Amino acid sequence: MKVLLIDDDLELARAMQPVLKTYSIDLDAAQRPEDGLQKLKKNSYDLLLLDIMLPKINGFDVCRHVRASAGVYKHIPIIMLTARTDLTDLVVGLETGADDYVTKPFEPRELVARIHAVRRRFGVPENEPGGEHERREASFCFQIDGTHLVVDRVNARVYVGRANVPLTSMEFDLLVLLCKEAGRILNRDDLIFALQGVNRIYSRSIDAMIYRLRHKLRSVNSDVDFIRTVRGRGYSLIGQRVVNDMAGA
Repeated sequence: MKVLLIDDDLELARAMQPVLKTYSIDLDAAQRPEDGLQKLKKNSYDLLLLDIMLPKINGFDVCRHVRASAGVYKHIPIIMLTARTDLTDLVVGLETGADDYVTKPFEPRELVARIHAVRRRFGVPENEPGGEHERREASFCFQIDGTHLVVDRVNARVYVGRANVPLTSMEFDLLVLLCKEAGRILNRDDLIFALQGVNRIYSRSIDAMIYRLRHKLRSVNSDVDFIRTVRGRGYSLIGQRVVNDMAGA
């Protein structure tokens, strides 16, 4: 696995490289945001580690830039690194499109675990509970007024009609959860617990992710909304469940 670190702390990069190497993770590093963005354009990485406190451009703006870019790297999983524990910073990081965050100082094993957890979101874990049932649920398909929503868990792809809808790993996770519980109203606590645990994601982030997810799904057909908001109660995925012939396409 090849990971890019954008952090102005040169000593951190030097210390992390041999440690991550023992976990089969090759770490490349850039001290300046502009250098990191150039590396993203020229090289292929599996994940981006992004410090919030950067010179000239902060990590939030770098994250926004990556997600808004036209390059293939716009969908790269992003883990934010922060020395601050302010709730607002953590929420903003997730709202800008980051997939997770790690608070400095951190243990190498914690970082490695977060890296693998984020990467697994784009596939079905081999040890996921459910056995045969989960294999049958490797994809989901719903339709409203002839418009189909297909969620292919194996290839981590989402389609509205025949159009591919790129999502961040956390947005994809959220959509899979809604599909699993289609028709059921899930409140914020349900979603928080199922996605990451109460200590790592917050109600405001859930609302922001639902907003982004809904916006992306409706970008193909604004007349069809697969996510229903039940005021004061939560969110639900709606639509008629149908047999899917697009998964793996």
